[in-house]
Amino acid sequence: MDMTTHRSDERLTFVTKCQLDINGTRYDCLVENISTAGALIEMTASDQNCIHVGEMGTLDVLLLAPVKYRCKVVRINSNQIALQFVDQ
Repeated sequence: MDMTTHRSDERLTFVTKCQLDINGTRYDCLVENISTAGALIEMTASDQNCIHVGEMGTLDVLLLAPVKYRCKVVRINSNQIALQFVDQ
């Protein structure tokens, strides 16, 4: 399913470094695009093998200031992971 056609908010292409924390393990990643509802991040395949759809974590991103999002992994493919932001 193409997630871009079922989006309720606009994603901004914004490439910046970030860290994804899942179960106490931190992964260095890159944000590919981000919106108010979620983000698409890039990470190495070896790190990606440790992460599963449905897992909860936090995403630390430097936008205009450091921001921390509580998130849920909703899709994994190739070297990308789609995250949905959830309420604290």
